[in-house]
Amino acid sequence: MQRRAFVSGVGASLLLLGLGSARAQGMGGAVRAVVLSGAEVVPNAANTPALAVVRLELMGSTLSIQGAVANLAGPFRDYTRDPVDDPALNARLTSAVHLHRGPKGQNGPLLQALKVMPAPDGRSATFMDRLELSLDDLNRLYRGELYFDIHTAAFRAGELRGQIQIM
Repeated sequence: MQRRAFVSGVGASLLLLGLGSARAQGMGGAVRAVVLSGAEVVPNAANTPALAVVRLELMGSTLSIQGAVANLAGPFRDYTRDPVDDPALNARLTSAVHLHRGPKGQNGPLLQALKVMPAPDGRSATFMDRLELSLDDLNRLYRGELYFDIHTAAFRAGELRGQIQIM
């Protein structure tokens, strides 16, 4: 029952984020939704009640991102206290919500750490960002080779993941 209530909440979030239409009104940009789940995490699916929804708008090569996540199994991974082995990568890990390069079923390099506004409970948040995609990354986007993931203290390697499908 708790999962059903959350899914209903995600549906309301989709409406609030304007995902009811396939095109952004008056802007001509392509608008898509991505649902992140534990089942998509690579190499091992995460057994989690969490779910996230991301709204994408592509205008030319500018990708605008808005999302919400709830019911995380633990707080967001803090890379200042729990760093990865690569010091150069640690400097870019400003949050635990990421956009990566990589095809479905494979992990890939970080493209962007997103701006996160955590809720007081530490297990839900909204997030957003806007970035200019290079021609290579724009082509990756159209081929379905970009994905989002969210890392938590409970699932350091990733609690949620969702592949972006534009077409």
